[in-house]
Amino acid sequence: MKALKRILLAVSVLISLCIGAVFLVESYIEKQLKKEEQLSFGEFKMNFLGNVSLREVNFKNQKVEVSIEDVALDIGLINLIFSDTIIVKSSKAQGVRVNYYKLSSDSSGVSKKKRTSRPFLLKSIELSEMDVYSIEEKDTLISAKGVELSAELKDLENISFDQLLRVNLQSLHFKTKDIHDLNLMNLTYSDNILQLDTFSVLTRYSKTEYIHHIPQQKDHVSFFAHGIILDSVDFVLRNNELEKVLFNKINIDSLNLDVYRDKTIPQNTQHKLTYGQMVQQLNFEIDGEILETKNSKITYSMLGEDRKLSTIDFFDVNVQLFNIHNLPEKNKNAILKGTFCVSPGSMVGVDIAYNQLAKIETFIMDVHAKNIETNAVNSMLRPAVNVELSGKITELKSHMKSRGTAHGTFMVQSQNIELDVYNKKGKERKIVSFVASKLLDPPIKKNSEIKDFERDPTRSMWHYMWYFVLEGLKKTII
Repeated sequence: MKALKRILLAVSVLISLCIGAVFLVESYIEKQLKKEEQLSFGEFKMNFLGNVSLREVNFKNQKVEVSIEDVALDIGLINLIFSDTIIVKSSKAQGVRVNYYKLSSDSSGVSKKKRTSRPFLLKSIELSEMDVYSIEEKDTLISAKGVELSAELKDLENISFDQLLRVNLQSLHFKTKDIHDLNLMNLTYSDNILQLDTFSVLTRYSKTEYIHHIPQQKDHVSFFAHGIILDSVDFVLRNNELEKVLFNKINIDSLNLDVYRDKTIPQNTQHKLTYGQMVQQLNFEIDGEILETKNSKITYSMLGEDRKLSTIDFFDVNVQLFNIHNLPEKNKNAILKGTFCVSPGSMVGVDIAYNQLAKIETFIMDVHAKNIETNAVNSMLRPAVNVELSGKITELKSHMKSRGTAHGTFMVQSQNIELDVYNKKGKERKIVSFVASKLLDPPIKKNSEIKDFERDPTRSMWHYMWYFVLEGLKKTII
């Protein structure tokens, strides 16, 4: 009986010592945290296992401002007391808000005073209800809302993407230093599959206002892509810097692109990078197999110098893009295969083999079109060459080979074609129109050859290809 009492007494003393030790350690840590001038918190607790919880945490210096509703750290009392490394087995934070301020290079906001501290190791992390903002001169450049994240970490100095278990993101807004903004809605990631409800690129101002924010002609863009899935996606990082992006397939359920250009302001004289040059200038490698989109629509509008609006619609757009990479060792051209309609019953097919590693615009394009109602393209044809067509092109073929300049062939087969010719003031030249229409009737089948066709370096590849086709129309019909 006496032995049992001694055991109970010893256990009671041991428990008392443990309780006292916990309170002493808790008090010590709380005092040390309060010494940090840039850190404040409303409540600090530590249980008998050494797990720490904090509420209403705030940290602020010149560069970053962080506020957190709740933080829970699984540390372990024994590890905390005896280990020479602070090991956090898991970290959970809820209601996180981070404001990151971009400062000049000579004002980092980080103290240069050296401190000796125990090494820190974080094994897992969970974040919920997190908002992140990047702010420059009171202007929010990046805002991410509703972030939820779960990760198993190994080395904080070299985090790898495969340690990321799950990510949810309600919205991301990126304000560029140009006039366009990028937006993501409802992003999820797990098991190497990344999904997006919507990705959009929008011009910051309306079509009537944006010209007051640009010195020369520039596209007003409205772009929406819906139902995006990246399969087998991986991001390779080294020293926490992006080194390579890999994916098997990007599938886009549908997209809508609306491009508008106001030609009443001065033309842009800056040389435009080719798509190959853009890919080559990426500071990371990209290696993807295929991108595919269906059920899409593209609209191009142009306000001419006469204040008249020209518009052309491409609908039922379906596109496949293969070999998306910037790796010289792969030695594979990007291949685009697309189809679209410009009028009911029509079909236009476009095949492009593009050398994304060439220093100049290098590609081969083949166009094959059938049953084109010519009045569908008059809106763009009239301001370019002062003519309008009526009737149907039953078949059109164009072959274009570009290496700096382009050459190729053009064939058109038509029926019931009539041509109206206008002078520069917009008045119809009726006699010329009558003669030209007679020459095109009965149905025709004509071929032409195009040589040394030059790209306007201030405009895109698509402008280059459209004007090549237009040159073919001029040589065969106009």
